[in-house]
Amino acid sequence: MRTAASSSPVSRAAAGVPGVAEKHESGDPARPATTLIVNADDLGETAEITRGILDCIDAGVVTSTTILPNMPATELALREAAARGRRASFGVHLNLCEGPTLTRAPSLGPGGAFRRKRAQALRAFTGRLDPREVEGELRAQIARVRDAGVQISHLDSHKHLHQLPGVAEIVIGLAGEFGIERVRCTLEAGAPLDGVRPLSALSALVRRRLARRFRRKLAATALRYPAGTFDLARVLSLPEGARRVDLLRAAGSPAEMVCHPGTRAADLEKPGSCPRFDEYRFLRSEGFRSLLGRAGARLATFWEV
Repeated sequence: MRTAASSSPVSRAAAGVPGVAEKHESGDPARPATTLIVNADDLGETAEITRGILDCIDAGVVTSTTILPNMPATELALREAAARGRRASFGVHLNLCEGPTLTRAPSLGPGGAFRRKRAQALRAFTGRLDPREVEGELRAQIARVRDAGVQISHLDSHKHLHQLPGVAEIVIGLAGEFGIERVRCTLEAGAPLDGVRPLSALSALVRRRLARRFRRKLAATALRYPAGTFDLARVLSLPEGARRVDLLRAAGSPAEMVCHPGTRAADLEKPGSCPRFDEYRFLRSEGFRSLLGRAGARLATFWEV
C-alpha cells in the first residue's frame, strides 16, 4: 500500500493549522500520534456551502478541500482557493453525476447534464460510458482548476465515482498527465454496518469492493493515498466517548476524515443527505478539539501524504 510512512512526522506548522494535543487522554507515550486530514468535499457546489468550508479552513479545523469544477459557486471557490495558497490543500472533486458537463459527452448524460449517481454507476458497470468522453470531461475539469492558479494537491470525486470500472483507470492516467501525486481511495476499514439501512449498507459494500480494486491498481503506480477514510457523519452517529476515539484510531495513519460542512443557510439553499450546519458547528466546537486530543490526532493536509 502506498501511503505516507507512519514514522514521518507532520508538523503543525507545515499543516498550516493550529496545534492540537499530541498526547491522548491516557497519556500513553508509546502510542504514536494519528495524522488526520480533515477534507471537506463540495467546495463550489453553492455559495453557502463554499462559505461554510472556507470558514472552517480559516478556523484551522478543516485542513483540505476539493473543488467541484462545474457548479454554481465554482468561480467563487477557485478565487478563494487560489488566494489561500497552501494554507490548506486544494484538490479536484471530479464530477460525473451532478450539474452540467464541461464538454460534449452524450454518454454521460443527455442535453449536457450529467445523469444521477446510480444511473451513471450502472452505465459504468455495464460498459455504456464512452471512455473518450469520460477522459475528455475529467481532463477539462482538472484543467479548469489548474488554470485558475490553484495548486492541486489530490483528486477525489463526487459520490466516489472515480473508483468505478473504466473511470478509475482514466483518473490514474490523468493524475500522471497533470503531475498530481495523491488520490482518495475510500478504504473504510472497520466501519461497522450494524443499524445501517439496507440500501446504504449495499452502497457501502459496493464502495469497499471498488476501493479494494482501486487500491490494487494504485499499487502499480507511484500515486499515494491515506491509509483509511471515514466520514464525519459516521463519527456523529456514535455516542460521545470511546467509540468515536476508536473510529479515529482504526482508520490508520495518515487518515482522511471526509466532511460536508456548510453555513446555516446552506441547508436551506440546497437540502442534501447530510445536515451541513451540524457538521460545521461540530468542527468548530470544543468537542471536536477534545476528540482530537483524546485520539492523539495531529492535523495535516493532503500535501503530507
